[in-house]
Amino acid sequence: MLHNYSTASKLSREGKCRQVGYMDKAVPEVRFAPNVSDDLVLVSVPALAEAFFSGVDKFLVHMFEDKEKAPIAEQRLKNLVQAIPIKIENTEVV
Repeated sequence: MLHNYSTASKLSREGKCRQVGYMDKAVPEVRFAPNVSDDLVLVSVPALAEAFFSGVDKFLVHMFEDKEKAPIAEQRLKNLVQAIPIKIENTEVV
């Protein structure tokens, strides 16, 4: 989207991948209708966010259950980018 101002990319124009369109809450959460378009998949943004954070939660639990990998993960998480709220003129900014 950044360079083309559309969902089409070089790979999608070459037929090597599908375009992904985003929609608000929807049932079902992922829609693919090849009779309408065989190169477009629509994804619910709230469902995508929920799936992402659920996957992160499960990954972290699984990672810290492994006694070999836990110390490595712990060290790397210390360097993870973090957002720290700051105050500018009595307004909190994140």
